[in-house]
Amino acid sequence: MASVCKDYILEHFSEALENGCIFPFFHPIYRTMTGKITCAEALARWSDPQYGLLSPADFITILEDEGLIFDLDMTILEKACKMYSDLKVAGHLLHSFSVNLSRQDFKHEELFDRVNQILASYDVPHESIKLEITESLMLEDLESFKRTFTRFTDAGYTVWIDDFGSGYSSLNMLQNYSFDLLKLDMLFLRDFSEQKKKMIASVINLSKSLGFHTLVEGVEEKEQLEFLRDAGCEAVQGYLLAKPLSGQELSDLFEDQPSLVETLEDKYYWNSIGQLNLLSANPLEEFEGEQDLYASNQVALLEISEESMKHVYVNKSYLDCLVELGYPSLEDLEDAFNNRKSDQYLMLKKMMDEAVGTGMIREIEYINNDVFYRLRAKLLARMKDHAMVALKLSTFDSDREIETAKEMLSYGNALFSTYELVVMFYPDCNTANRIYTTHNLPVYDREATIHISLRKFCEAEVAPMDQERYMRFLDFDTLKDRIKAGKRGFISGFFRMCWGQERYNWYVARVTLLPSAGEFAIMLTIQALQQEESDCVDRLSHEHPEYFV
Repeated sequence: MASVCKDYILEHFSEALENGCIFPFFHPIYRTMTGKITCAEALARWSDPQYGLLSPADFITILEDEGLIFDLDMTILEKACKMYSDLKVAGHLLHSFSVNLSRQDFKHEELFDRVNQILASYDVPHESIKLEITESLMLEDLESFKRTFTRFTDAGYTVWIDDFGSGYSSLNMLQNYSFDLLKLDMLFLRDFSEQKKKMIASVINLSKSLGFHTLVEGVEEKEQLEFLRDAGCEAVQGYLLAKPLSGQELSDLFEDQPSLVETLEDKYYWNSIGQLNLLSANPLEEFEGEQDLYASNQVALLEISEESMKHVYVNKSYLDCLVELGYPSLEDLEDAFNNRKSDQYLMLKKMMDEAVGTGMIREIEYINNDVFYRLRAKLLARMKDHAMVALKLSTFDSDREIETAKEMLSYGNALFSTYELVVMFYPDCNTANRIYTTHNLPVYDREATIHISLRKFCEAEVAPMDQERYMRFLDFDTLKDRIKAGKRGFISGFFRMCWGQERYNWYVARVTLLPSAGEFAIMLTIQALQQEESDCVDRLSHEHPEYFV
C-alpha cells in the first residue's frame, strides 16, 4: 500500500470521522491460566476509499502533533462502549475493554467529564473500561496529569500503564502512581534470549511485589506464551492467539465459542489469584503481607472442591519435590488424593479445609517415603463450589538436615560472639536459661525465681545509679505490652555494667519478644558499645539526664 501523506490525513480526518470510516478493531487479551478472553483492546482503524484500511501508524502521530487526537480517542471510546452494549444485548457480555488515551487528551480539561458522559450514555460501568496510558505521557505537566489521574481512579476507573519499559523513567512512574496493571512493551519479546527472559521475569516479579497485575503484548510464539505463564504473567496479547478483530468478527467468535469469554465471577476469582507472585522466594507470605527471607520456591496452584483437587499450575521445583516423596507425576498425587488412597489423605484434607475456611496459612510436617516434608497452603480465591489454594512444598533428607544444623550452629555461634550475654526468659513458667556469655559470670539463672535471678545479676553487675532503671526495664509484668507498643518486636536501653571489673562501661540491653508455642518468651541480649559510642552515651547522660530516668 502506498504511504499516506500528512496533508491527506489532515484534509480527510473530519470527514472520515463523521462518515464512520474510523472505527475500532478489537484485539483480544487472554488470561494465561485459563486461555479465556478477559478483555479486548480497542484499536483505531481508518477505512479510506483511496488507500483502503489504514493502520494507526499512518495517522496517530500526525493527529497527535496537530492536536486532533482527542476527537479520535473519544470516538474509539464511544464505539467500544457501543460494542459492550451490543454484546450485552446478544448475551455474549465481554466485561472489559481497554482504550488508549494520548498525552494530548490530558491537556483537555473536559477529558474526565467527557469520558463519564460517554460511558453513561451506554450504561457501561466505570470498572469495565481500562484506560491505557503510556509512561511518556506522565512526564509532561506532571501536576495537571496527576490531578486528572486521581479523578479517574477515585471514580472507579482502572488505569493501565502501556508500553512499560519503553521509556527512561519507568521506576519513577511506579512509585508515583498506583496503577492496576503493567503492560510490557512488545520490544521485550524481540530476540527472546535468556537475558530477555531474565528481564521479563524481573519486571513481573517487581510488578507483583508492588501489587500490579501484568500483561505482555506481542506474543507470537508458543515458547513465549509458555514462559510467560510459568513466570506468573496473568494475561497476554498477540498474533499467536488472535489478530485484531472487527466488531462483527468479535461477535461471531463469541457466537461460535460462547465459553471462550471470561465471566464476571471468573474475572474476580482469577484477579485475586493473579496477585500471587510465583517468582517470589516466599509467595504465600508475600500474598499475606509478610516476608520469610529463607523460604524456598516449590510452588503450585491447586483448585479444590468438596470431592476433588486439580493442579492448575506447578513449577519444576515442586515437581522435583513430588518425585522425592514417591509420586512420579501430578496425576499420581491427584489420583491418590481424589481416590483417598493416600495414608495422609485425612491430614491433607483437614489442612486444605482449614486453609479455605480461615483464609490463613496452614502447615503440616510429615515423613513419607523416608523423606521429611513441609507443606504450606494459603487460600487465594473462592467461588461457589471450588477454591484456589497456593501450595509451597519443601522436602528435607537427613543428610541435608545435618548439614543445615551444622551451618545454623556455626552462624549462631558467630552471632552470639558479638554479645556479652544472651539469656532466655519464660515469665509464665518463671524460668530462665542462659544461652551464651563471654565472661566468667556466676550462674544467675538457677535461682528459685527469675525475679531473684534478675535482682542478683543487677546488684552484682549493674552500676548502682542504673539499677532501679534496669529493674524497671525488665519488669516482666509490663514487658510484653511495652514491646508490642514499640511495634518493632523489641525494646532496648543503655546501662552501665562492670562484668566483675572495677570500672563501669556502657552497654546496650535489648529484649526481644519470641514466638514460642503460645507461651510468653523473651530473649535478653547485652552488648558492649564501642569506645566512641560509649563516650557519646556518657556525654548524653550528663547533658540530658532526663533520658536516663
